[in-house]
Order: sequence, then C-alpha cells, then structure tokens
Amino acid sequence: MKHVKKTIGILAVLAMAASVNAKDFSGAELYTLDEMTYGKFEARMKMAAASGTVSSMFLYQNGSEQSSAERWVEVDIEVLGKNPGSFQSNIITGKAGAQKTSEKHHTVSPAADQGFHTYGIEWTPNYVRWTVDGNEVRKTEKGVNDPKDQVANLIGTQGLRFNIWSSESADWVGQFDESKLPLFQFINWVKVYKYTPGQGEGGSDFTLDWVDDFDTFDSGRWGKGNWTFDGNRVDLTPNNIYSKDGMLILALTRKGQESFNGQVPQDDQPGPTSSSSSEQQISSSSATESIHQVRVQAPSKEIRGKVNAKGARVNETRANDPRNRYRVNFTF
Repeated sequence: MKHVKKTIGILAVLAMAASVNAKDFSGAELYTLDEMTYGKFEARMKMAAASGTVSSMFLYQNGSEQSSAERWVEVDIEVLGKNPGSFQSNIITGKAGAQKTSEKHHTVSPAADQGFHTYGIEWTPNYVRWTVDGNEVRKTEKGVNDPKDQVANLIGTQGLRFNIWSSESADWVGQFDESKLPLFQFINWVKVYKYTPGQGEGGSDFTLDWVDDFDTFDSGRWGKGNWTFDGNRVDLTPNNIYSKDGMLILALTRKGQESFNGQVPQDDQPGPTSSSSSEQQISSSSATESIHQVRVQAPSKEIRGKVNAKGARVNETRANDPRNRYRVNFTF
C-alpha cells in the first residue's frame, strides 16, 4: 500500500543545541516533513561545488543510521566538489555499519555549478531511475542489473532532502579549500509525484502531488536541519537556508557569517506554479483509492532533545559519550 507518514523523529526535535556550534563552518539541510513510499522527485537546481564539499539531493528513511534500525534506506544524487562536471548516484541499503552501496558517476554539462539542471529520481517497487534534464542516466532494476538486491530492500518510506556540507574524506571529495567560501546551492523549484501505476499523465506511473516554487518558505512542508555528524567539518544550521526572489538557497559559510547578500542567478527555464496535493486531481478514481495517506501530527516544537545527522532522535546517554557523537558510518 502506498502511503505517506509524518517524520516524527525529525519534527519532534529541530535542534541539538548542546552539540551544534562546535565547528568552524556552517552548512545546511532541507527536508520534507512528510515521507512517502515510492514516487517521482524532481528539482531544478544550480549546485554548489568547491574542493572538499558535497551538494546533494537525496531520499532518506529517517533513523536508518541508528544501530537499532532494521535497515538503511537511501537514494542519492551528490555533486562532489572536486569534480562538478559530474554527479554521483547511489543506493544505500543494508544496516548501519554494514551498508551496501552502488556508486556510479554521470557527466553533467554545463557543470553542475555553472548552470541549472533538472535532477530527477523515480522510486518504484521494481526500479530506481535517475534523470538529468529529462534524460535517463541510470536505471537500477530488480532482477535485471541489481546484483546486491538493493531495490527490493528499499522498504518503507523516505523523505526528500537537500544538503550542502564538507566531508573530511579528501579521497572522496578533494582537499577542502575554505578560500572558496561562501558557497551556495540554488533550488528553483521542486515537484513531487505519487506512484500511481498506469494512472498518471499519458498512462505513466506517476501523478503530480505538489509543486513548490519557493516564492515563500512553506514551513508546513519543509524543515531545516540543526545537527552535525562525524566526518562532516560543518554544523548544519537553519540560519543557512534562505528564500529569495523565488529561489531556495542553501549556504556553506564560515561560522558566524551565515548570510546571503548576493544576486540570485537567473534560470533560463520558467518555473512552475506552486500547488498542494489538495489541488491536484488524479485522473482515475481507482488511482485515488490506491493512495492511502497517513499523516501524524508532529509534537510541539517546545519538546527538545538530541537528533543525529539524519534527524532521528538519539539516546541521551550514548549521545553524551564523546565516543558516540552522532556517528554515521558512511561507506564511500
């Protein structure tokens, strides 16, 4: 059954103030308040890039990185700062500490930091597909070209996220060059589609659910990350997310210099009109019945605690042990 759920682990606590503000640099992470099972996700973006940085769009199941989690569920688009002429696609499954990955690299022209492109991820029970400007660059299909059986193990829900940060793994992203700061990732618009097999436009498997053109920031749809994790030289902070001139901006800056005072770049492709799921009509009543939405009210923002890199709540005792400081064992 297709469904949507509220990401309680993220929304219950937007901050871990005791652990953030310890690093010399600030990044940003934007995430949807809802998660969903299957769908199509598109974003029109001009990515950030400088050696040592990561600029991304990804799907993620909240809590995957916890040792107690049953599984890790993630699908990535990542522009690695040492080579903005390409991006890395990836599926991450398995369990925390024993992830299975399948990284591949794809050329982008003009380079990801030199122009806007429309990046897309399609997630279905049978395949994951990546597109750039409407063109397929990768398709991992169950039983066809998925030797690690990753598609079948993308179980449950995922939310849509974007972030900009700096990895301490020079082999992966290049040596960090702080002289290039500040850096900005620009998101012109986002479209999210429900998975409605055969019932979408032209008989496709996807029906438009909502569009955000970022004329304003919709706090009922998006959250702003306020956390950090091992291997990341920045604190992710709400202070580095801005909405200006119809563009959502994620920034990577020095600590204390969180701001955007520059000129928003022009995208030569006109943006869509924002909408909500209530404004979209599915063409078939059977398709409507096939989409069961479950929405859970988030706890009051006065409730505070500690969350890790991906937003899930962290056990207080283990969190206070410096040996367990929000560790995320990424495999590159």
